[in-house]
Amino acid sequence: MVSSTNIVLRVGFVPEHFSSPLHLAVELGFFEKEGITVERVCCPSGTGEMTSKLIEGSLDVAIALTEGLVAGIAKGHDAYKIIGTYVKSPLCWAISVGQESRHVDRQSLRDGVIGISRLGSGSHIIPYVLAEQEGWLLQSSQANESKTQPPFDFKVLNTFQQMRDSVNDGSSDAFLWERFTTKPYHDSNEVRMVDTITPPWPAFMIAASTRHLSSSSADSTRQTSALACFLRALSNATTHFVDPENYEESIQFVQDKMSYNRKDVQDWFSGVRYPKEGCSIIQRESLITCARILLEAGVIQKDQEQDVQKNLTTKYIDPAVAQIV
Repeated sequence: MVSSTNIVLRVGFVPEHFSSPLHLAVELGFFEKEGITVERVCCPSGTGEMTSKLIEGSLDVAIALTEGLVAGIAKGHDAYKIIGTYVKSPLCWAISVGQESRHVDRQSLRDGVIGISRLGSGSHIIPYVLAEQEGWLLQSSQANESKTQPPFDFKVLNTFQQMRDSVNDGSSDAFLWERFTTKPYHDSNEVRMVDTITPPWPAFMIAASTRHLSSSSADSTRQTSALACFLRALSNATTHFVDPENYEESIQFVQDKMSYNRKDVQDWFSGVRYPKEGCSIIQRESLITCARILLEAGVIQKDQEQDVQKNLTTKYIDPAVAQIV
C-alpha cells in the first residue's frame, strides 16, 4: 500500500530488457523502502519522447540514451539535468533494412532515407555517428562553428512498428534500433540486419526535471532528497539484478517481461554492465567524449560542444544529486 507521505516520481522508460532492474525495484519494494513511489511511464518512442515529456512536465525522471540527453541540453533544453548513470556499457545498434531491400551493407545507405522515432532520439543521432565513421559528412567551417550537410534524409515514424513497416514498404531504406530489441524481427525474417554500430559512451543515463532541482525552497530540497533515494534504490536493484546468486532469477525475469528466448537473454546479460559503484556516479570524460563525437557527427555545433566542456557540472549535471568523477 502506498503511503500518503511518499513522494511520487513519474519515471519514463523504454519497454526493453534494459529496464528490467527498474521493474524489479518496483516489484520487490526497493523504492517503497526509501519512502518514494515510482509511477512507471512507458515511452515506446524512446529518448525523444522522454525529453519531450520532461519539457512539457509529464515526467519527473527519465532513463534515456546518453547522446539524446547531452544533445538536447546542448541545443538549449533547460527542463532537465543528468543525475546519474543507469547502464554503463555502450549500446549496440542494429542497422536494419527490409527483407527484400537492395541494401546488403552499410556503405550503400549513403544519401538514403533513414526511419527514426523522433527528432533528437537515438535513432536520429546514431546515423550521424555512422556517417562520421564512413566519412560521409561534408563540413564547411565558419568563424566559431561547423555546418554539416545531412548524410541522409530522415523520416519521422514515431513507433518501432512503423519503422519496421517503412523499410518493408520501401518508404525508407533503413532504421537503427537496439540490437536485441530488434533481434526477434531479424529471426522471424520481418526485417534484415546488415551491420551494427556501437558508440563509445554509456548507453543510458538518468535525467530529472529541473523543477525538482537547484532551488533553496523546502519543497525542492525534499524533491532533491527523493531523487537521491531513487538513485539509491535503483542502485540496489541493479546490484541485485547482476548478482551471480540471482542469475537464474534475473534471466527468467527478463524472459517473462520481454518474451525473449533464453539464449538471447543470456547473450545480452553476458555483455551488459550496470554501474557497480552506484547509479549516482557520472564519469565526466564519458560525456565529454559523447559531446566531441556529436560535434564530429554534426549533431551539435562547435560552440555547443565547448559549452558541454565549460558548463558540464552546472548546466548538464546536477552535482547536488550526482557524484562526478
